[in-house]
Amino acid sequence: MSNSHSGFFLIIMVFVTVFFLSTAPAQTESWNMTIKGGILFPGTVNIDPPGWDVDTEMGWMLNICGDAMVAPKLSLGGFIIYASTSAEEFDESASIFTLGGTIKGRFTMQSGWQIRPGLAIGYQMIGGDAFEDVNGLDVGGIFEVVKPLANKKALVGELGFITQPSGGNDDADVTFGPIFYLNVGYQFGG
Repeated sequence: MSNSHSGFFLIIMVFVTVFFLSTAPAQTESWNMTIKGGILFPGTVNIDPPGWDVDTEMGWMLNICGDAMVAPKLSLGGFIIYASTSAEEFDESASIFTLGGTIKGRFTMQSGWQIRPGLAIGYQMIGGDAFEDVNGLDVGGIFEVVKPLANKKALVGELGFITQPSGGNDDADVTFGPIFYLNVGYQFGG
C-alpha cells in the first residue's frame, strides 16, 4: 500500500469512527470508554520476498477503545492499539500501532455480567530499527467479558486476535494470520 493510499485510508477510518460515535441514540448507557493492557502472544509473520516465516515472541499491548450504542444489543466504536514484540531468532523488536473501528454484540446474562463478541477492522503500522516501516490492513476478533460496577463503570477482560491479511512496504509483502492477545482493563461510560 503506497503512502498516499495509506494516508487516505487512515482519514476515512477516522471519519467513519467519529461519525458512528457521534450518531448513537440516547439509552441507559449510550457510550463507554475502556483502557486495557495485557500480553500479545507469539505468532508467525510472513515476509515475501524472500519467503521468510519469522516467529515472534510474547510482547505487551495497550488498547484504548470507545463504543457507542446504536441498538439495544449492538455498539459501534473506535480503538487504538499500541503493542511491542520481537523476533524469536533475531535481536530485533517491532512496535505495532493500529487505529480502527469495531462492531460488538452486547449480551447481558442474569448475573448482570455482559458478553461482547465483535469484529475489528483497522489500519496497522509496524515499525522497527531493522526494516522499513510496514503498513497494512488489520482484521481482528474480539471477545470481551464485562463485570459491571457502580456508576456505569466496569472491569473488562478481553481475548482477541490481530491479523494482517494485506500489507507491506516497498521491499516486501508482510502478512500474518491470527496473533492472539489477552487484555484486562477498566471501563467508564455515560
